Amino acid sequence: MLPLSQVAEQIVPGGKKAVLILDNGEAIDLKSTSGVELKEKDGTVILVDSTALNYQQAPARTSEKLAYNKVNVPRGGEYQLTLSDGSKVQLNSMSSIRFPVQFAQDCRLVELEGEAYFEVAKDVKKPFIVRMNEYNVRVTGTQFNVRNYSNESLATTLVEGGVQIERRGKLDGLRPGQQAVLENNEIRIRTVNVNEQVAWRHGAFGFTQCRLENIMEELA
Repeated sequence: MLPLSQVAEQIVPGGKKAVLILDNGEAIDLKSTSGVELKEKDGTVILVDSTALNYQQAPARTSEKLAYNKVNVPRGGEYQLTLSDGSKVQLNSMSSIRFPVQFAQDCRLVELEGEAYFEVAKDVKKPFIVRMNEYNVRVTGTQFNVRNYSNESLATTLVEGGVQIERRGKLDGLRPGQQAVLENNEIRIRTVNVNEQVAWRHGAFGFTQCRLENIMEELA
């Protein structure tokens, strides 16, 4: 068995790394790309640095067809992006988000796998929807965390504002400090310690009354 000091030296903190997949299929390693501007065919300018993507609002679209980008974050990474409406997304390790370069006229729809923290720009006429299989989170402007890993129960934690959980035609509302969890094919709502649920955003972990196997999965 290795001495504790040697074990500690092998644990490397997460870094800012991700891959951007453009609508044409081109893949860009964001870890090695910084201080550049990319331009989509609809005129959208994407500002890229080593820690974040920023999608600038483009002129009105002349085509009804949406162009989609995707950001993939590998194990041990995290990344931030600002969508064209000004909404901010912070992606955790082993996560991906698919989103239109410019949103449709009637809604703002993104698709998530893994975990992300959202700060949604307010627009009451244009709801923001996070889609995860049969489960949608619908908001107009708020802050919340969504966790959607394949080996865990899907969970949405509300930090401030209000959200609706939409599944199979049924809507459940959340208040700040509440979490909706999909367990045994049902939505269960409970009160949680929000700071623990979003501690990953600040490079920290928070555990209260957790099973050891759950802690080890989170550390992995």
